[in-house]
Amino acid sequence: MKKKLLGTYLLLISLSIVISMIITWNRGNQYLTNTIRNDSIKQGYLLMDLLKEEKTFDSTKLQTFVKKYSEIINARITIIDKEGIVVADSHENYSVMDNHKTRDEVKAALNGEISTQIRFSKTLGQKYFYTAFPLELEWFNGILRLSMPMSEVDQLSLNVLEFIVVGIIVGACISVIIAYFITRKIMQPIHELTDAAMTIADGQYDKKIYIKSKDEIGKLSTAFNNMTVDLKITIWKLEQKNSQLESILRSMINGIVAVDEDYKILFYNEKFADILEIDDTPIKGKPIYEIVRNATINTLLEKSFEQQEYVFEESRSNEKFLRIYANPILPRNETNRCLGTLLVIQDITKVRKLENMRRDFVSNVSHELKTPLTSIRGFIDTLKHGAIKEEQVAVKFLDIIDIEAERLYLLIQDILTLSEIEAMKTDSKMSENNIEEIINEVTQMLEPKLQKKGLELKIEVASDIKPLMCDKFKIKQLLINLADNAFKYTEEGYIKISAKETFRTLVIQVEDTGIGIPKEQIPRIFERFYRVDSGRSRKMGGTGLGLSIVKHIVELYKGTVKVESEVGKGTTFIIKIPYINI
Repeated sequence: MKKKLLGTYLLLISLSIVISMIITWNRGNQYLTNTIRNDSIKQGYLLMDLLKEEKTFDSTKLQTFVKKYSEIINARITIIDKEGIVVADSHENYSVMDNHKTRDEVKAALNGEISTQIRFSKTLGQKYFYTAFPLELEWFNGILRLSMPMSEVDQLSLNVLEFIVVGIIVGACISVIIAYFITRKIMQPIHELTDAAMTIADGQYDKKIYIKSKDEIGKLSTAFNNMTVDLKITIWKLEQKNSQLESILRSMINGIVAVDEDYKILFYNEKFADILEIDDTPIKGKPIYEIVRNATINTLLEKSFEQQEYVFEESRSNEKFLRIYANPILPRNETNRCLGTLLVIQDITKVRKLENMRRDFVSNVSHELKTPLTSIRGFIDTLKHGAIKEEQVAVKFLDIIDIEAERLYLLIQDILTLSEIEAMKTDSKMSENNIEEIINEVTQMLEPKLQKKGLELKIEVASDIKPLMCDKFKIKQLLINLADNAFKYTEEGYIKISAKETFRTLVIQVEDTGIGIPKEQIPRIFERFYRVDSGRSRKMGGTGLGLSIVKHIVELYKGTVKVESEVGKGTTFIIKIPYINI
């Protein structure tokens, strides 16, 4: 920009110099020509007056006259008669000179006019300025002509031109220097504006320009500073809105993805990548067909975009149940143009699992209730039809009815206990309880059964274990369910109950040497009514809710339960409950 501006100044200065030189040169030459003309006319009048004072003249006197005054006025003097014959000349031999009647200035003078001409003299071999006067004397009629060589005039013109050129060059140099400083002064704030604009383009919006001038550049800098402030505020607002939008998208439990009309991803949230198990590589700007290999999603995308309507459908992907919503992205004022499609992907796997669990729960409860009730009704019907009269048979049937009723009672009691624990967020009946005492009470209850079956009971409780804030009944129930479960599936060996404190956490382990649990069934053993060996469990009087109750009690106290088992070698349940006020 600076070079262009300085170049413009130099071009204007050069044009001005050339124009000034041409005008000055023309005016100078014109002035010199006019000066010579006026001087020649004055000299001619003086010479004619001197000739008029003389009464008689002959050729010799005329020749002497022109020689004398030619030196005085420093000009060539020629006297010509009316026939064009030269009768006297101050510089050449007049007797051998050509007839001058055809010369332009001579013709004009013969017609009574004072004439001036500039032309080349063949006689003297150079350019002359001629002035011819009509000469009318008493003793002679003809023409008086003065000739002045133009070499002096040309030299004078060259001298004037030299002065003009020198002056113009000096003026041009001064003008260039002034133009340079003016350009520099003008360009300095422009450079500041340019640097500030580039700084702002790099994202630094704190840049300001301090220009105190009140001209257009000063106004531009003020407007620029105001624009910078407004731009900074606008960018900040946009960043805030983008941050809010990103936070909203990140906080949503559903996957969100938007694609343009070419099915390229415009934006998405992390949940979208999590649900569809997409790796961490950036996918923005890529075609969704390359990222998502789900026929339902791709079909919904195309359908929503082509028909410009809201559609949804359910799909299954990687053991997940998905509900997919597709909605076209339409401009606010253009309903016939679709900019893309917005997809909302909802993971309903847990919902489906809960629905399945509910169905299984209802089915299992119905089955568990139906079996003892059918048995009770069958024996009552038998008793009504005469079996009651046979005392031994009647007593046997009544014992069976009592066992089935007890089984129903235990089932209903476990269901109520499980529902109560599930509904509780915190335990309101907590107090400090000695874990060793609780374990001893449980072993006293189980020891007769274990001795009857020939199983050894081992107890290991650390001496430095601290009391736990809990409901004694719930912890006792947890241990009874685990020990009873171990008892049912252990035919020989031992059952071991241990407790210790590790990193402010109570660790309880119930270990047995029973039949063990297959690895593929371990994730499901805490489900309601799930049995590893259903026939054996029912025969032993189990309800199928014991381990589910254990899990919910542990979770009530913010703890964890872990199972380690090997088929044929035994099972270990590891309970960890933190020492915190729950």
